[in-house]
Amino acid sequence: MRRVRNGPRRSEAARVAVLRAADDLLVDVGFQAVTVGSIAERAGVSKQTIYRWWRSKIDILLDVLEEDLRDTASWPSRPESAQAALEGHVTHLSRVFTRSATGRVMFVLIGHALQDATTAAVLRDRVLDRERGHDRARLQEVLATTSLGALPRQEADQLLDLLAGPVFYRAFMTGRSPDPRFAGRLVSTVLTCRQGAPPDRAAPADPSS
Repeated sequence: MRRVRNGPRRSEAARVAVLRAADDLLVDVGFQAVTVGSIAERAGVSKQTIYRWWRSKIDILLDVLEEDLRDTASWPSRPESAQAALEGHVTHLSRVFTRSATGRVMFVLIGHALQDATTAAVLRDRVLDRERGHDRARLQEVLATTSLGALPRQEADQLLDLLAGPVFYRAFMTGRSPDPRFAGRLVSTVLTCRQGAPPDRAAPADPSS
């Protein structure tokens, strides 16, 4: 669901300046105090320039999140094992949700998405779906060499949900920093449960897939 923008191409330098300004202001003053005017002032561009390419500060923050997720490595490049790879991913998610500017942007957009269906659709379909596809591919790659073998998309998505759900809940409810013991126990539990599942029992259809 990518927005189509007409008119002249925007300056890459101006685009980056606007995204950085929005990201920095969110940390410095909080979402409510961030305005298109304050973003323009911090970025050194005019409000007209911003409105030429974005409709609101929410649109800018969606681009900020998309850029942040693209630039962030969420999986170890050379894991020692599937356990280590998944622990690395879980630890990364914990840090994103509790310690990073990316997490702040994500939580702001999730909160706004609960009130605005358009924001929710763009957040899911344009930003998070791409990240989920990347995570799915890495998960399938990591587990292909284990006893689980090649996982179809639906099962890979279910494993991602089992891993990410508790991390998100813990971060939202407690705001606690990453805990290696938590990551290790979560991954061990998920892998043990998945390996012990009857191989001849088909998983029920997931209407959201």
